Amino acid sequence: MRNHWAYFVLIASAFVIPALCAGAEQRPPLAAGGCWMVLPKGEKPERTNAAEILCLGRDGYGRVRESQFYGEVATCARVSYKTTHGPTYVEVDFSACTNNAPSHRLVCASSSGSNPVPCLQSILGDSDTIDMELYRIEEGGS
Repeated sequence: MRNHWAYFVLIASAFVIPALCAGAEQRPPLAAGGCWMVLPKGEKPERTNAAEILCLGRDGYGRVRESQFYGEVATCARVSYKTTHGPTYVEVDFSACTNNAPSHRLVCASSSGSNPVPCLQSILGDSDTIDMELYRIEEGGS
């Protein structure tokens, strides 16, 4: 039940946050591509605190450029994402990696174009979620 509530709040925030931030500086959404630091919510947005840095292209695919948390996964990880009328779903697949890094999904309120972008992370096969934030660091994607 806890996860259903978290998903409801995340989806609702995709519609409420833009209305509240109408006068704030808007940034491109995740679907516009670019590189993003993925951090636990509340962490100082510095590269050394990032669990990983994802670079997303405009074509629905991306790459893990580096990962402080998961180690050497840049060459074996596969990243894909899709944007619906609400959140963006980012799939980070580490199944080709040999270091037992867990594949995971980020469900992000990307339509807001805010910085940071609020997300929920879940390990595939696990029902627990972790509050994460994405901070845009570069415009150029993969």
